[in-house]
Amino acid sequence: MATKILTVGISEETWKKLKKVAGLQGKSVSALVREQIEKFLGEEDRYKEVHKKISAIAKKHRGIIEKWKREDLYDI
Repeated sequence: MATKILTVGISEETWKKLKKVAGLQGKSVSALVREQIEKFLGEEDRYKEVHKKISAIAKKHRGIIEKWKREDLYDI
């Protein structure tokens, strides 16, 4: 996969904190930021997946919450 360069402006104080955290984790600032962006995007995908499953359950039960079974929600 091709890598794209991203330039972000942050305060000096934020830069120092970010550099310190990255150092404590044995990573470069770029690696730390890249991992956090990828984690965030993965969570977004997960939210979409959960929403899709809940919508399917609602459709199955015609949106009436009282008819939902707890077991129907376990795999979400």
